[in-house]
Amino acid sequence: MDEWLNKPVKTKERPKKRGIVEYIDEQYIVVFFTAPLKERVIFSSKESFLNKVELLEDAPSTP
Repeated sequence: MDEWLNKPVKTKERPKKRGIVEYIDEQYIVVFFTAPLKERVIFSSKESFLNKVELLEDAPSTP
């Protein structure tokens, strides 16, 4: 799960939000959403995180 740290994420359902994974430990996953509003969401389990949020792949670099 540590590989998720600082990765971009977005919500799967409306309202669509984008943010980054800010903090991970064995009990919580904290996501800081920056668009459309700045807010922190605390997920209490890996399952709840994966049900609500999807990880975005890093944007491919264009030559």
